Amino acid sequence: MHNLNNSKEKFIKSIFLFEPKILITIIFIPFLYLLGWILSKPFLLFSFSRDNSSLIGTIITFLLFIFLLPIWFNCRWQIKNSWSKLGLNNKTILKNIYSFSEGIIFALILLILVLVPLIKSNYIIWLGGLSSNVILNGFLLIFGIGFAEEIIFRAWLLEELKLQFGIKIALIIQSIVFSLVHIGFKIPFWHLLGTLSGLFALGILLAIIRLKDDGSLYGAIGLHGGLVGIWFLLNNGLIEISKEAPGWLVGYGEFGTNPLGGFYGISLLVISCIFYFLKFKNQIFKFIQ
Repeated sequence: MHNLNNSKEKFIKSIFLFEPKILITIIFIPFLYLLGWILSKPFLLFSFSRDNSSLIGTIITFLLFIFLLPIWFNCRWQIKNSWSKLGLNNKTILKNIYSFSEGIIFALILLILVLVPLIKSNYIIWLGGLSSNVILNGFLLIFGIGFAEEIIFRAWLLEELKLQFGIKIALIIQSIVFSLVHIGFKIPFWHLLGTLSGLFALGILLAIIRLKDDGSLYGAIGLHGGLVGIWFLLNNGLIEISKEAPGWLVGYGEFGTNPLGGFYGISLLVISCIFYFLKFKNQIFKFIQ
């Protein structure tokens, strides 16, 4: 039995240590998605719809990802304190709550800045009603999407790329990947370019937020989750944006408006990046140098 366990451990290490390292980085998440998809199929036998089965597969994938992260960093980089390295427990609970709240407030400020010109131009109709399901989904987006995507992109991927190529290249690549996996290709090229640019700028901003927080991930989680969740709540019962609103102001998207994909939203993100970089450059340079 002891020899069998040793054989399994050596096999797992041989996979994680496969050269070139970037190849395993590239296929890691797709492999987990495939495994999650396979493990979700038996749920179809219990009258689960295909949509529910797909959701279960995604949840299984993420749970596998969380389970394997400590093994990943320990085998590949000999890092034992992986959760601290990823920015999840390198500060006190109160400081993490403060950083998360700061991110939520910043998200709210950005969205208010988006709404102000829309309100002044009479492109918004106030509806003022939210169902309990919408509220629940909004909070799930704030906490669920914010946490899940930040631990993938600004934690695992950023750290993995930093260890291989350095922080400067890692900042750029993680943001490119982040933008590419969030777009649909069924919109015109210039609309697509705007959406890509906005997502790229958001990826850089979220990474800068983490760096200025001395590596803590919670500020980025709050900002990311706040932007997604609050915008969802606004557009599912509180307001209706006129179809006549210009794209440079409300952005474009395959399934509706994306305010951070228009020229105005991109400008807000770029200005925010510059502001945070200049204000917290001492903390940021500790990671970049």
